[in-house]
Amino acid sequence: MGAKNMHVTIVDDVEENLSSYRDLLEDEFELKLIQDPVNLLGFLNIGKTDLVVLDFHMPNMNGFELYKKMRKTHPNTPVIFLTGDPSEEVLVKGLDLGAQDFIVKPVSINELTARIKNKIEAKKKKHRKKKDSSLIKVDGYDFALNTDLNSAVISNNNITLTPIEYKIIHLLVKNPNKIFSREYLAEIIWGKADTSSQNIDTHLSNLRKKLKPFSSYIKTIKSRGILLRI
Repeated sequence: MGAKNMHVTIVDDVEENLSSYRDLLEDEFELKLIQDPVNLLGFLNIGKTDLVVLDFHMPNMNGFELYKKMRKTHPNTPVIFLTGDPSEEVLVKGLDLGAQDFIVKPVSINELTARIKNKIEAKKKKHRKKKDSSLIKVDGYDFALNTDLNSAVISNNNITLTPIEYKIIHLLVKNPNKIFSREYLAEIIWGKADTSSQNIDTHLSNLRKKLKPFSSYIKTIKSRGILLRI
């Protein structure tokens, strides 16, 4: 799919920002630029788009509120949040709501373009490809889990995992962008929540070493837990 066949809708209440997005992205994508956030819902009811870029800070209705409304009618449309607020609280809230990506401004145009293409291609592949029954693939990434061997596959290389390592990554892959506390991990893996954090961190450290470079997407959110951010 050529990039110019990808349709991107950008919602930002600042007219100058929309003009900049047009100048920077119109050669890459078909664009719909919306200044009044309320108009997004009306557009989605009559138009089609492959992805929505939402600014977080907007009057009348912020990005999170708008996201929750559009999810009721368009649950499968990928959304990328843009925000000038780098706080962990905003990031966690966005991921908890199910946002596909969260970018803190200022962002380079190359990074924004790459992330947009990645999310759209991941969605298209999900519809185009028939999944191998023995593989759990992470669309858009060179990574899969082999359920027959309880192993990971990166660049067609099979990576042996211990039973505990496989349980951890299997849980994260099946629930991307969802935060799991260490207590929950311990209960799922060992059947008890009082397993030491050090024990869990040791397994996570070994898992990260084995799964490089994909392991860079396994994030630790301070005081909250672990997630696979993709």
